[in-house]
Order: sequence, then structure tokens, then C-alpha cells
Amino acid sequence: MLNPSNRSLYTSALTSPPGMVFDEAIATSFSLDPAFLLQAPVYLAFTATDSNRAEDPLSIFEAIRRYSERITVYVQKGRIQVPAKLKPNPLFGLLEEMIVESKAKGHGVFHPKIWAIRFINPETDEAMYRLVVLSRNLTTDSSWDLSLQLDGYPAKRKQSANKALVYLFSVLPKRAMGKMAKHRRTQAQRFSDELLYVEWECPAGFDEAAFFLPGEGYDWQPPEADRAVVISPFCTDEALQHIVKHCQQADALISRPETLLTLSEETRSLFTRQLHLDDAAEEQASDGSTPDDIIASGLHAKAYLFENGRDSELVLGSANATSAALLGKTNCEILVSLKGKKKHTGTIDDLLSSDGIESYLQDFDPAQPFEPDVLRVEAGSHVEQARALLAEAELTLHCHPGGNDQSWALWLVGEIPELPGIVQATAWPVTVSDGLGCSLLDPADGNKRALGEFSVPAITGLTAFSLKTSHPDVSVRFVLNLPIDTLPPDRHAMILQSSMQKQDFLRYLLMLIGEAGQQSFFAENAFGDGRFFTGLASGEEFAVLEELTRIYSREPERLKDIAALIGNMRKGQSDMIPQDFLALWAVFESAMGGRNGR
Repeated sequence: MLNPSNRSLYTSALTSPPGMVFDEAIATSFSLDPAFLLQAPVYLAFTATDSNRAEDPLSIFEAIRRYSERITVYVQKGRIQVPAKLKPNPLFGLLEEMIVESKAKGHGVFHPKIWAIRFINPETDEAMYRLVVLSRNLTTDSSWDLSLQLDGYPAKRKQSANKALVYLFSVLPKRAMGKMAKHRRTQAQRFSDELLYVEWECPAGFDEAAFFLPGEGYDWQPPEADRAVVISPFCTDEALQHIVKHCQQADALISRPETLLTLSEETRSLFTRQLHLDDAAEEQASDGSTPDDIIASGLHAKAYLFENGRDSELVLGSANATSAALLGKTNCEILVSLKGKKKHTGTIDDLLSSDGIESYLQDFDPAQPFEPDVLRVEAGSHVEQARALLAEAELTLHCHPGGNDQSWALWLVGEIPELPGIVQATAWPVTVSDGLGCSLLDPADGNKRALGEFSVPAITGLTAFSLKTSHPDVSVRFVLNLPIDTLPPDRHAMILQSSMQKQDFLRYLLMLIGEAGQQSFFAENAFGDGRFFTGLASGEEFAVLEELTRIYSREPERLKDIAALIGNMRKGQSDMIPQDFLALWAVFESAMGGRNGR
């Protein structure tokens, strides 16, 4: 049923089934690392090619250009992370439109963690959906997690089991904070309409799937059961008692030691065993990390297992065993219930055996000394309160030309609230180093603070914040996707140019050519042994001519992207374009009826 030896990567969910190609996707998460978000379009763009270009800025730019309009990520406002594993660079600014900051309808948090991906068959226009339900966030942490992948096709009849799922996508735009692009609202509604008819293929051993949306009117009620196991990193007494109230025997509660310590002895006694990850498993979860990495080590999975006679039910998703997630009707969560026969799904005994997860667990010892650091707890409360206050503040960015032709000035506009317990607060564009931060505790010029003057590629609405307390170990860094009144007109062109070396023009041209439909050409020539580039460098332009001619005759609209590229390059460093190619391109410009890119 749950086997820790079965490992999967996020990227596997984005891999198109045979005969299908990626169409569009919607993801939801409580927190988000922009560095992680960069990976999704890159993977989509280069799945059929050599993956060693994944960190190439030019490749990242092209991948985002292709897919950013088709991927939307909803995330709790105030929970975008400052990237820890990638140095600041202008490419982060390209993620602005993909990220929609959101909040729950109540006083809780926006907490569902899913990917909904639409694939199409280019020959028949047949569509299929893939749903990936997660316990962890869209971050680079290495915590222990559970995921569920469901593939499905539209059926003729409405699927009543999907009602909660359908409702979630229909209300996503309502949970968005601030302005949201019209096409992304349309996308959410399109997903909602189509998912109503999708019939899911259950995982092996299971016969039935159903969705629940605690906090949004589609609550989950624990079933009557003979036996139960609860896996949750965070728990409250009330929620745990609710989960097992109709259960004859609660075999195990698997959580974190610090969580188990907070529970009453009465609640812990409801479970035959109280378990947590052993030290070896914790170390494995954080293997390869550095002190600066954002690591949520340890347990992050949430699952509820029940047995009743011959039947088995597995419930998993984003909801912890807490009152806010399951009882309070405050958080926005998602859960999926899978039902089947024990003989096919496996049993609780299998799960807790040496062939299951037993070797990764150890019994909880309530006698283990635990003295909370009162000052640290207080400081942690201060930074989270300050984070929430800044997220709720009506902050915007004002942008205007700077002191020279190469710079633009950024101003943070809005009243900074009182931040109790915070001794240092700074803000800066996420595209540059934090050393360029502006203090938020210094007096403001009216309601404006000068963030500084930056190069055009660095201008972005993604604004990083750093909050520090008097406690040496307690601070927080996060990003807000702030509205910006004006963007430099050539920002995308400048970001592209900042990603390119002089020799990169032809390589990027090949990427555009490869998008026209010949994946083999794209993979072989752009990411092969390099002989094609050698030929281009020596003046052998026949392949480019052939490909441009083919595109002109079959897909003339594709030439507009190439014209736009050339226009962008002419706005800046025109010497990046080989003169021989410009002579060749002039023929196609003439055939298209003018210089479309100028």
C-alpha cells in the first residue's frame, strides 16, 4: 500500500503519456520556491533532449517563453520562498505571471497541494488529465512525503466523485489576491468544467476514488473501522480523537517527536503505538543539504488508513490531523479517498512490518527530556506575525526610468505596519542580491521607500523580504508578488540578451526552429554532438535555410517568433546576430511583407 522503497520525482508527473503532448497545467501549494518552479517548464521543453542544459539561462528563458502562459501556480500569500539553491538572476522575474498569491476564505491558510495537467493527442485532439495529489509543497526540501498520481479521460457522464475537485478549480480565482489575468481565470473554469467528466484510473488494488475539500463545504468524515493508522507531522488532540472515534483499534500514530510531546496522554493512549522517524531516516532525508538550504527535514506525509472487515481505505492529501485542517472549516485542503479489498491493497500489518516502514521508525519515548526554548518560540511567533502583516498590507511597486539609460528606479509604495519583535526588516527585488536591500524600519518618504535603481532585466514585481529578531536563530525570508505600475517596455528583450553570449544567437534560433514540429531536429542539432553549431560557425547556413523555408511554407505563423527574436536583438546588442544570417533573413522579411520584428 505505502512502500518507502518506491520513489518518484515531481518531473515524472510532467512526462507525457505515449502519443500525448503537454497542453496546460494548474498547480496549488502552500509554499513555493521559485527555483523549483523554473524546473517545470525546462523539463517540459527538454524531456526529449539532453537534460544537461537544465541550468543554462538561455534554455530556461526559452522554456518559460513557451510554457509560462499555460502553467498557473496558486500559492498562499506570503509563502513564496527566497531561492536558496540558485543565485539571484533576472530569470526569476519571468515567473511573475505564473504565480497567483491566494488565501483561504476563512482565517486559515490556503493549503491544497496538487497538480492538474492536461495532455492532448495532436493527431486526434483527444484530451486526458493527470492529477497529482501531494502532501509536500512545491519546494526543494527533502522531507518524507506521499504522492498519488491519477490518470483519467473524459467520459460521457458526469462523475459525482469529482464534485469537490471541480469546486476547488471553480473557486481558485476567488481565492486569488489582487488582479489576475483573464486567461488564467478562464483556464481555471475550463479545468473545472472538464474535470466534472473525467473518469480516473485507480492505482493497482483500489476500485474507487473520491475527493474531499475540508474548509470548503466538502468535508471528510472518518469511517467506521476495525483498525486505523494515522500519519501526520502535525496533530491536535481534538482532531485525532475525531479521526479514531469510530475505530475499534488504532494501531499506530506516526508523527514528529515534538508533535507527540504536545499531545495529551489521553490522546496518545488511544493508539497502540506512537512512532516517529528514526535518526537514520532523518539524516537520509537531509542528505546532501547545506546549511543555507531550505530543508523541512523529517516527516511531511499525511495519510489515514482504515480497515473494516475485508475492506481497506487510504485517505491522503494535504490535510494534517489538526483542528484547523479537519474541523475548523478555516483552511483550504484537499484529500483523496481510495477504497479497495485488503487482499489487493495490502494491510496495516504489511505497512508496519519489516518489509514496510518499520525499519524507518522508532517508538516514541514520552520520558525523553524536552525543554522548549521560550525565547525562541516567542521570536518565531513574532516573525510569523510580521510575515502575515506584510502579506496583508496593501503594498505596490512604482517604477520609472532611472538616472541613466540603462537603469530604472523601483519604489515600494504603501504603509509598513508596526512589526513587534522585529529588529531588522529589508526588501529588495528577488532578481538581485540581498545586499541591495532597503530597510523597512527607517522613516519613509511619505508612503514610499526607494528600493534602488536597477538594470532593466532586474525589474520585477517579485519582492523579497527579510525579517530578523533579537534571537540569533530566528529569522525569515519570503517573497511577495507585488503589483507594479510600469514595466520597462523592452524588459523581456533585455532579459533575453542578459542570458545570451555572443555565440548564443544561432543556438536560440535553433530552439525556435525546433518548436516548429521536428523534435528530432531540435534534439539532434541543438543538443547533440555540436557538429551543427560548428557548421554554422563556419558559414554553412544551408540547414537554417532549409528549416526556415519549410516553416515558411507549412507554418508561416512560426516566423513571427523568429522576427520577434531578431527585433529584440536589434534593440540592444545587434552584433550578436551574424551578418550572414541577417542577409538570409532579409529574404524572408521581404516575403512576409515587411520587417515584422522592428
